[in-house]
Amino acid sequence: MKKKKWNRVLAVLLMMVMSISLLSGCGGKSTEKEDAETITVYLWSINLYEKYAPYIQEQLPDINVEFVVGNNDLDFYKFLKKNGGLPDIITCCRFSLHDASPLKDSLMDLSTTNVAGAVYDTYLSNFMNEDGSVNWLPVCADAHGFVVNKDLFEKYDIPLPTDYESFVSACQAFDKVGIRGFTADYYYDYTCMETLQGLSASELSSVDGRKWRTAYSDPDNTKREGLDSTVWPKAFERMEQFIQDTGLSQDDLDMNYDDIVEMYQSGKLAMYFGTSAGVKMFQDQGINTTFLPFFQENGEKWLMTTPYFQVALNRDLTQDETRRKKAMKVLSTMLSEDAQERIISDGQDLLSYSQDVDLQLTEYLKDVKSVIEENHMYIRIASNDFFSVSKDVVSKMISGEYDAEQAYQSFNSQLLEEEAISENIVLDSQKSYSNRFHSSGGNAHIQLWQTLCAAFVDQMC
Repeated sequence: MKKKKWNRVLAVLLMMVMSISLLSGCGGKSTEKEDAETITVYLWSINLYEKYAPYIQEQLPDINVEFVVGNNDLDFYKFLKKNGGLPDIITCCRFSLHDASPLKDSLMDLSTTNVAGAVYDTYLSNFMNEDGSVNWLPVCADAHGFVVNKDLFEKYDIPLPTDYESFVSACQAFDKVGIRGFTADYYYDYTCMETLQGLSASELSSVDGRKWRTAYSDPDNTKREGLDSTVWPKAFERMEQFIQDTGLSQDDLDMNYDDIVEMYQSGKLAMYFGTSAGVKMFQDQGINTTFLPFFQENGEKWLMTTPYFQVALNRDLTQDETRRKKAMKVLSTMLSEDAQERIISDGQDLLSYSQDVDLQLTEYLKDVKSVIEENHMYIRIASNDFFSVSKDVVSKMISGEYDAEQAYQSFNSQLLEEEAISENIVLDSQKSYSNRFHSSGGNAHIQLWQTLCAAFVDQMC
């Protein structure tokens, strides 16, 4: 679910508290000796320690699994790689194969494993390196599409959209009665990025689209990769048309999540771009709400999806067959149906990328069942570049500063720009530290690798 602005402030405050704990421990506190038989799993969120981690431990009584709350940022693991090594198993939510490329040589190739073989090919291709290897696997999906107020459609006798043309007609019909047909929280980078991609999901999933995505994400590609000249120009034309058809303007760039929810609840907004969790939330409030997909130019329907997280294994495990087998058992359990059910929120649908997990749909996603059964669940391109550049370019399209051609050129130029890298900055407000939790159920406590403390000591202690 999309985060409210105050959550970002809270995250910064929590980071500050953890920083203080680090400072107090730099003087002499050392990490405990790692047991050679222990499999260490870094979970990207403390929320996974509530149901998910205990379930995994219960299923593996013969394996000592240690869970650590790591970070929702690949930069953290890149730092660990340079300063002491990676844990056995890594999870990360805000992820892209492009950003993960520096870790490739340190991660196990899972392409020939049963767990990788269970992932539908259409999704596995998004995680496959140019050489055919696979280091990361996705777990169940969080679905993104259009949250729709059916009460408003029925009140004004407007047909629910079934394709792009009827979607536009609905927006126009609502405009005539003084109701906003569609808007979204374009204050955030992810909304800008996902709208751009979602409108052209079918093209981005085509042969040409996959070819470009593979080149963009190739860890062996030593040069920066821009946009292609086949798929992406059309994507910006589609975005430009969508802005015109829905009446998006400068005012929409100031809309945050709370603003959108308030408009929807008050009956001033018929449709917005959001997650499937919004359907249950509004249904519980007595608003008849449904969920619709992105309608494509070619008539197809697609959902935008985000894996709850991606998982990878340390290549060092291959040096010890006993530990490798244990880690693979842990991985298989992490990706099992019962484990995935403990990731999603109560009342949400379990949408998995794996053929080994049965499709479980609630009433909230009944209107997109056919889309899911067709495996039209597009996995977003979510590199750091795409977040920041999408926010800049799409915002300028909405404000009227860029047309489709200018937007394409700007986006492409920014992707090709060399990143400015500072060797001195090892910590900022976007990063946090790892909390270590023991499977025995003992009290949680903040603990850091000795290498982390040594790296930060000159900066902070």
